[in-house]
Amino acid sequence: MTEEELQPMPLTIVKTAAQSAHPHEEDGLGSIRARRNLLAGYWAGSLIGFTGDDLGRYARDLHAVDHVVTGDSDVIARLSRDLATAGHSLSKTDIEAALRRFHAQALKDTGCTE
Repeated sequence: MTEEELQPMPLTIVKTAAQSAHPHEEDGLGSIRARRNLLAGYWAGSLIGFTGDDLGRYARDLHAVDHVVTGDSDVIARLSRDLATAGHSLSKTDIEAALRRFHAQALKDTGCTE
């Protein structure tokens, strides 16, 4: 991973998106997972080249993908495919590490502990 690929998204962008994504979800792991997915979506979407509304739409779409199967395999597959199509060669291990970082950030942002 390059240094640019490892940079987190600005918190203000993610706060706005997280407040509007799936407001029906309960507090706790569901909202933490939603926030993690949004963080991952903004990160990947930025690398892909999305901006503005397209970037927000990509982040929300990534979160929707997470409801296809239990676990992270659906999100990892989508991120891997989209990033590869955009010319970024990140391994499954890199993407899993990014998801762990975003999960930790989501916990921190919400004041929750696991």
